[in-house]
Amino acid sequence: MLSAENLASIESEGRRLALAVREDPDGPVPQYPGWTLADLASHTASIHGRTVLVCREHPMKRISAPRLPDGMGPIDWYEETLEELLLELRRADPAATVWSFGPDQNIGAWERRMVVETGVHRWDGEQAIARDEPLTNRVAEAGLDEFAGMWLPHLGDLAPLEVTALDLDRTWVYGETDRRMRVEGSASDLHLRLMARPSPIELPDDWAAAVDSLAPPPRR
Repeated sequence: MLSAENLASIESEGRRLALAVREDPDGPVPQYPGWTLADLASHTASIHGRTVLVCREHPMKRISAPRLPDGMGPIDWYEETLEELLLELRRADPAATVWSFGPDQNIGAWERRMVVETGVHRWDGEQAIARDEPLTNRVAEAGLDEFAGMWLPHLGDLAPLEVTALDLDRTWVYGETDRRMRVEGSASDLHLRLMARPSPIELPDDWAAAVDSLAPPPRR
């Protein structure tokens, strides 16, 4: 059975994003120059929609994310797809083998991925309406857990980095040698910086350049 806590996080963060979009659908999103909140809703619906298809079809190879249906508004599509996502995840077997982006090829990996995606995009959406609230601990911790398998392979040859979330009393090491650079702070600030979001965390120069190189807006 999938985690009730993760499902509650996806639902809560997802509904908060919807409220932000409805407050100002044409408002700009600082994280994605040229995007409006409606664009962010459409992008997140596409992410959720692919996970719905993964839960239903159990693909073993990469599948495309769906696009905004003709004649449907982005926020309506987003809210409809969020409900479908929650329904399919509640029905799903987390151990079922499926294609995924990371090393864990099962539906449980998609559940955790949706915790992170939905929570980070909630943060993006609330930033757009001037609400500066951190990532929840569940979102930030899940993001830091998945970073080694999800993002580190795309960053090139970097010295190992030790990351300590002081509020969680947890440490992650990204890389394999004993000679490490170290950063510490709140789990939210750490994960936001690793996702190329504004944060008080100062990464080593090579890490900062590598992380920021992954930051262009995704294609709509």
